[in-house]
Amino acid sequence: MTSKVKIDEIDVNIIRALQKDARANFADIAKDRGVSTDTISKRFRKMKKVGIVRGTTILLNPKSFGYDCVASLGIDVSYPHLKDVIELIQRIPEIVFCTTSMGRHDIFCIAVLKNVGRLSQVKDLIKGHPMVREVTTSIWVDEILLCPENFEFEHLNR
Repeated sequence: MTSKVKIDEIDVNIIRALQKDARANFADIAKDRGVSTDTISKRFRKMKKVGIVRGTTILLNPKSFGYDCVASLGIDVSYPHLKDVIELIQRIPEIVFCTTSMGRHDIFCIAVLKNVGRLSQVKDLIKGHPMVREVTTSIWVDEILLCPENFEFEHLNR
């Protein structure tokens, strides 16, 4: 069993600064927070050591690749055909994330698509599987930035 690590306001401020820009200078963060650069450095290393912070990343804007539709898909499947349906979904290039879930839907996916028309086609393709009971979609409307570590995005260069 892992023990819960406590963080304070300074740790939260470090995390928030690095969320805005993972390449932020520790000296600038320290100055903004009224503490020493050494304090920021030590706290960052501690958060990294205990697993609060892992790596750094970049964020991708799908719209810059010409993909104007990002959507969530909730899929309900007749048990025990979950694996078969996931295999179908993972072959769809626009699906950048797919996982089983507990709750309202059996499968949760995120799709990055050229347009809403293609979303309709992807939804129909998934619904065409005989063990799929329902597919619901939600289109994301705010600016979308995706972390490439967590998503498949090779199709964006096509």
